[in-house]
Amino acid sequence: MQSTGYRRTGKAVLRSGISALLILMVCGAASGADAVRVIAIEMGDYRFQPDTIEVRAGEPVRLELTDTDGLTPHNFTLKDAAGELDIDIDVAAGTTQTVEFTAPVAGSYKFFCNKKLPFMKSHRDRGMEGALVVTPANPQ
Repeated sequence: MQSTGYRRTGKAVLRSGISALLILMVCGAASGADAVRVIAIEMGDYRFQPDTIEVRAGEPVRLELTDTDGLTPHNFTLKDAAGELDIDIDVAAGTTQTVEFTAPVAGSYKFFCNKKLPFMKSHRDRGMEGALVVTPANPQ
């Protein structure tokens, strides 16, 4: 009789395992299509690292912007003429800010720091800029 109980338990465990695997597969497939791409960017010493970001058109993107300077605040500005991108976020020294957007149509878009102290060159003029490169959603 013990072996019969063991078989029932074994079958129940097997069914539960298969059910869990199917749920994970379905949820994984759904979340994979809608997954947000996370990109970490360090801002400091009048530069962005990395200074070029490549994503696909229509891809949801989350930028984690970290100002690595001890005293100097920075900014992340990314705008396009069509108005699909309108990001302008300040990042205080030593902190991280997060911004999310969906990549627009394919093309190259400049981002930069718009900070400037009186009588000094702007951070952008000192080289603090980069490029968001958006590739077609379905390259051929």
